[in-house]
Order: sequence, then structure tokens, then C-alpha cells
Amino acid sequence: MHTHNAMLHYQWQMKCVCQRPGLHAPALVANYVEAGLNVARYYEKHHNFILQELYLRRTFHELLEKMCDSLIHNAIRKQCLAQLYKPQLALKRYYKTHNCIEKYFSLEREACLLSQEFNPIKECL
Repeated sequence: MHTHNAMLHYQWQMKCVCQRPGLHAPALVANYVEAGLNVARYYEKHHNFILQELYLRRTFHELLEKMCDSLIHNAIRKQCLAQLYKPQLALKRYYKTHNCIEKYFSLEREACLLSQEFNPIKECL
């Protein structure tokens, strides 16, 4: 399966209600992140840095969206939070390479605020 199509496939699966989300969530989110990073690597090798940034940001924001969506099962939300570092580190590397570290800091701030607000791991009192 082409990596862009794989990315769309896993994105669609994360929206669906699966029978055993606690069991499938880690692999599902990891496969989505891997597909997004593979597409970004492809564009990096072909010196298309705009599309590389686009796919890195898309993967990052998709995980943030799923993490904040209360209609998504908690197992998937927890995995999105746990694996958010992967596209975040790739974006940090990208922005350091292209001397745009301010963009990274704004993304990092956004992720920090959203993870504190919508953290699926914290217990309700």
C-alpha cells in the first residue's frame, strides 16, 4: 500500500469504533505515525521541503485532534498522547534545519496547552 494511502487508511480507522480499542490502539496509532513520517521522509529525499513540512504538521495535528476529541475511545486518545513525541521530534529537527525554530516553539506550546486541557490520562475528581 502506498504510504499516503496507508496514512488515509489509518486516519479513517482511528475515527471508527473498533471492537477492541484497548488492544488495537497502540498499533493503529503507531502505524498512522509511521505512515506520516514515511511520506515526509519521501519528500525530504526528493528535496520537496514544503510537502515534507506539510505531512509532518498534518501527522502532528491529527494526533492532537484525536487526543482532544472526547468521542474517540480513551485507549486511542492515550496512544495519541503517548506517541505525539514522534512527529514533534521530526518537526523540531525540520525547523532546526531550516532555521525556523520559532514555529516549533509555537507548536510545542500548543501541544502542551492542549495536552493539559484534554489529557485523557488524568483522573476525574
